[in-house]
Amino acid sequence: MSLSDRPLIAIIGGGASGTLLAWNLRRLHVAARVVIIDPAERPAVGLAYSTLSPCHFLNVPAGGMSAVADDPGHFLRWVQAHHDPEAMPGQFMPRAVFGQYLTMLWAEACPEWRQTAVLSCQRVAGGLELRLEDDSDLRADQVVLATGNFGPAPVAPITTELALSGRYHPSGWENGFYERIAPDASVVLIGTGLTSLDVLMRLRENGHRGRVVALSRHGWCSERHAPSAPAETDIIPAGTSATARAYFLAFRRSLATGVGWRSAVDALRPRINPLWQALDLVEKKRFRRHLQRRWDIVRHRVAPDVADFMAGEFANGTLECRQGQVTRLDLHEGQVSLEARTKTGSFTLSADHVVNCTGPSRAYRQMQNTLPRRLLEDGMVRETALGGLHCFEDGSLTDAAGHCSGDLFAIGPMRWGALFETTAIPEIRQQAADLAAVLKDLCAGDVREAACETVLPG
Repeated sequence: MSLSDRPLIAIIGGGASGTLLAWNLRRLHVAARVVIIDPAERPAVGLAYSTLSPCHFLNVPAGGMSAVADDPGHFLRWVQAHHDPEAMPGQFMPRAVFGQYLTMLWAEACPEWRQTAVLSCQRVAGGLELRLEDDSDLRADQVVLATGNFGPAPVAPITTELALSGRYHPSGWENGFYERIAPDASVVLIGTGLTSLDVLMRLRENGHRGRVVALSRHGWCSERHAPSAPAETDIIPAGTSATARAYFLAFRRSLATGVGWRSAVDALRPRINPLWQALDLVEKKRFRRHLQRRWDIVRHRVAPDVADFMAGEFANGTLECRQGQVTRLDLHEGQVSLEARTKTGSFTLSADHVVNCTGPSRAYRQMQNTLPRRLLEDGMVRETALGGLHCFEDGSLTDAAGHCSGDLFAIGPMRWGALFETTAIPEIRQQAADLAAVLKDLCAGDVREAACETVLPG
């Protein structure tokens, strides 16, 4: 079969999700032309692993970062062969090292790379037609949305004057603003999680020595990784009522028996998606309001070196963590004026620079000039009631009318809402392996009777 006669699989997004899917397609010898479309300067690494900073570490030990679902030691062996022969499973690697690993997988997958963006996706007779930013079109048999995380949502309205000042930075994932922050400048980071730590470490690496305030609604900072093993007891026993409160109380009872909280969280990790799907919409919203941030803190722990850095900043008085919800941002006398609200009242902070370090936005309809928003407006896909895109168990997406054509899929963060855990490598590697098998069957012309039948709640 010539290349032109093969089915064409278009993967939109060339970060970890797209790379792992392409690698699995090659591993299964799928008889298809695989094209990855992404305007990034570097393929494979995406936002998360494009950093070159040696102080940015993975927040999962090397033994848990394999990209291969059925080979847990794959990444560790690669690290030992190419980076550090003495590396141990519990060691935390720089994120740039994982970026090199993904680059190797990309080279093995050897997909076609179109270094441009997708403007639209329309269903036409015999497939899907993608309109690309380079003024070309691409006809595909299957399309996979693997766009990863989008930047944070605005925390408050931004005036034109502030936007043009160069003092407010709408995303901590951007690289261009660091050189504009003077060594002694005062900085406020909106957010106290992983992104705020990344930004603070990068600032210090660049010679910044000014005082930094990190601000979030709860004022909770990241927890430290420490040696632990998943608990062997059932943290949330079978038969527990499918409510946020019942889950929380079961978790607390497990801790009362002497189970460490890290062990309890790690034991829940493989079960968290089924537990989430058992909740009805009211309970999912209740979990998001009251427990989501607590879970994020204990689930997304930081490497010991990063925790030591944070502790040192607190001890030196160069970092302050405050509680408050941002209600206003403005420019006043050359500085950013930030107003925040707490349960007891409001306060104002002034700083030379403010950086939005909140988590990724999944409110696709509110995003400007993005493919997910255009797909929603065109009725090609639909959102869950919690954000993210409505999909079936195999990742196939439904349109605005609830129909599934079985040729448009999502992988990774875009499945959030239908799934609870879908942004980390352990989940993405399994999705990539499973979806590659689905696409292999489709390219072989097999009839998949189960397609579009098992819907994920949400």
